[in-house]
Order: sequence, then C-alpha cells, then structure tokens
Amino acid sequence: MNIWIRGGTSDANTISKEIKRNIKDSFLILTTTTDFGGKIAENFADFVISEKMTYDNLKKTLVDKKIDVFIDATHPFATHASETGIKISKEVNIPYIRYERPSEKFKNAFYVENYEEAAKLALQISKKNIFYMSGIKNLKTVSKIIPADRLIIRILPTSVSEALKIIPSKNIIAMQGVFSENLNKDLIIDYNCDVIITKDSGKSGGLYEKISGASLSGAKTIIIKRPEINYPLKFEKIDEIVNYLKNV
Repeated sequence: MNIWIRGGTSDANTISKEIKRNIKDSFLILTTTTDFGGKIAENFADFVISEKMTYDNLKKTLVDKKIDVFIDATHPFATHASETGIKISKEVNIPYIRYERPSEKFKNAFYVENYEEAAKLALQISKKNIFYMSGIKNLKTVSKIIPADRLIIRILPTSVSEALKIIPSKNIIAMQGVFSENLNKDLIIDYNCDVIITKDSGKSGGLYEKISGASLSGAKTIIIKRPEINYPLKFEKIDEIVNYLKNV
C-alpha cells in the first residue's frame, strides 16, 4: 500500500510511525514544506519530499507514485493545503483522510473568527504589551492594528529576517517549540504582557501550555477559531486511521 502523508506537523510524523509499526506492507511518502521538517521526517517515512508543491506537481506525483491513500495531516489552519488535497484526491480517485487535532473549548478565553478581530480585541482589553504567539504568516495583519512598540512576538528562528521588516528586534523572541507552561508564564511576565493572541492549534501545538502559562501570569487569552472545512473523511485519533487502513 502506497500512502501519501501531507505533513509539516509533529502529527504527521506520529502517524507515519504508527502506520509503519502496524501495517508492514506500507510504503510511506511524507511531504514537508521545509528542509528542517524534512530531516526530521526521514526518521519516520520511506521517502520524503521537502518542498511547497504546486497543484499540478502534487497531482502528477500522486499518479506517478501510484498512491493508494492520501492522508492530510497538515496544520488545522492550512486551509489551502486541505482544500487542494480534497480536490486532487477526487480527481485521481483515491481515498482522502483528514487527521484533525482534537479541539477543546476553554472557559476563560476569548474566541474570535480571525486575526484582525483578535488584534482589535487585544487593544481593547490590554493596558500593557500584547504577546502574539501565532507565527509569522499573519503578523502583518496584526501589526497594522497593534502598535509595534506594544507587540511582542514569538516565531521560529527561520522567520526572523521577515519579522525584522515589521517589528523591532527587541520585541522578537525566536525559539523552536513546543514550550512549557512555566516558560510561557515567564516570557509573558518578563515582556510585561497582559494579553496573549494564539490560535486553536490543539494540544500537540502547545495550546494548553500557552493558556495555562497566561493564566499563571495573570494575562488574558484570545484564541482564533479554526476554519471550517467539510472533510470527506476525518479522524481525531491516530489509531482510527490505522484501523481504517487495515480494512482498505
């Protein structure tokens, strides 16, 4: 069985590991968007592709590699990747499986629909600095609303050069997560923040530690909701994916 896992997350590596452990005749191709992610993925898959694939290239590769099943284990906010995967899977007539990190509602958090709404709310309820913990992709949107001198951001070290075009260096924390609640708490306090902005990235994305760290520091939490997509087939447990594959 040839299985394509579209990844870029720790979930994809765990899925690969469990499939290899339970399905002996499987050949796994795992895709990532960075060389760093690709190096890690090599420990879990038979073949790794580390590049951003175009629609046509992805479709051609699925056919050329004779893929039997397409597993989407991309980030919950990677909507374009998921929508592309669904469409191509239909066109080449192979099963599409979505692994979705379980989502949980937190009582004391503010939930918003998008980054613009998050930034506006943060300004309303904050009297100090605002800690943005949601990556480089939507930083420009947030920085157009929150003054740069009040915006503290935590990003991957590989995103620093891009961030420096938007935010002063003293407000940039470049670290590779996931982080503990105590580290989150200490950073929130040390940078004099009373609000954090994050997204519903689930447990494996460090959401629990961010919220508990904010609570310990006395800061409020704003969470951006996940986008809604109508997946053909979705699982929230990896063992359910393995069981499905056993019966394909």
